[in-house]
Amino acid sequence: MTLRLHSKRNRLITILFALIAGSLLLIGAMNVQAPQAEEPLLTLNGQEVTAAEFNWHLQMNRALTADYFKQTYDANYSEKFWFTDYSGEKPIQRWIKESQTQLLTKRMELHLAQEAGVVSDISFEGFLKGMEHENQRRSQAAANKEVVYGPLHLEAQAYYSYYMSNLEDATIEAMRSNGGIVISDEQVRLEYEANLAAKYSRPGAIRLEWASLPFGPETEYKDQQKALEKMELLKAAVIAAEIRSDTGIHQQAKEFGINVGEVKITSASRRTAALENPKVLLAADQLAPGQISGLFAENGAIHLLYCLSVEDAGVIPFDQVKDAITLHLAQQKFRSMVDDKLSKAVPEWNYPMAERLANQAIQ
Repeated sequence: MTLRLHSKRNRLITILFALIAGSLLLIGAMNVQAPQAEEPLLTLNGQEVTAAEFNWHLQMNRALTADYFKQTYDANYSEKFWFTDYSGEKPIQRWIKESQTQLLTKRMELHLAQEAGVVSDISFEGFLKGMEHENQRRSQAAANKEVVYGPLHLEAQAYYSYYMSNLEDATIEAMRSNGGIVISDEQVRLEYEANLAAKYSRPGAIRLEWASLPFGPETEYKDQQKALEKMELLKAAVIAAEIRSDTGIHQQAKEFGINVGEVKITSASRRTAALENPKVLLAADQLAPGQISGLFAENGAIHLLYCLSVEDAGVIPFDQVKDAITLHLAQQKFRSMVDDKLSKAVPEWNYPMAERLANQAIQ
């Protein structure tokens, strides 16, 4: 299989994410062979799809189907799970349907890639050969002391995600080059202006006074409720005093013996704040100057915030996001093309074979 990969994404992140997802799925499709002397499982656009390829998608959707029924119906896995009726839904029927939908979608993406000249062989057998070749390349690169991004050996699910992600990127790039996908400057500008606040603005800096009272075995307040009651007294005092935003709450906090400090949340410090004190950041974003937050617990302390000031949010210049918006619109166009072709396609399914393969996979 010949494939020109021109990914603009971070391949390492893609591979690592795929590996995490792969650990949750049962990958056994490579060991399942298509039944001999039988009709094809699916015919799409004049091309036959084998049972082995459908088995691949069954395995990828097995854990996802089980999780759906666990989250939706609190259904626990058992021998009878796949055939149990949950409010009109049966796991085996949903499993087959989701696998069929995924198979059709990926087949259509492959057809578009072939039409764009990105890949010549879109057969499942060609894909498996490509996976073998990629792993051989990685092993040889490691032996030659060359840099290898990600693991030295890609497992089946990891390689599938890696392959399809890069295939989509390459197809979109090829279509943009040959005129199959055209994104005008006007479209990009309209997208930018329509989403200035939601997508293309930098949050303004927030100045806060932050009062906190620790609780726990090694603090004065062993019980969280006692700490909460003390902080409620502080909040009531602040409200009663009608504090102005320029004076803050430090005097009231001092009278109650509660620590208070002034902090400034900026665009540069937001990431750290989101990781270390996500509830504080969420509460701060909801405050206007002169407003006080509700009380909340985080990281072993009760917190109270008072907003001193909020700087106006800045707008990211158009030139800085133009390329990213163009790519985003091209990706949307590609997905629309896939959906349009799927809506017009007339797949010929061998449903008894699909059901038989699903039943065999359960055993």
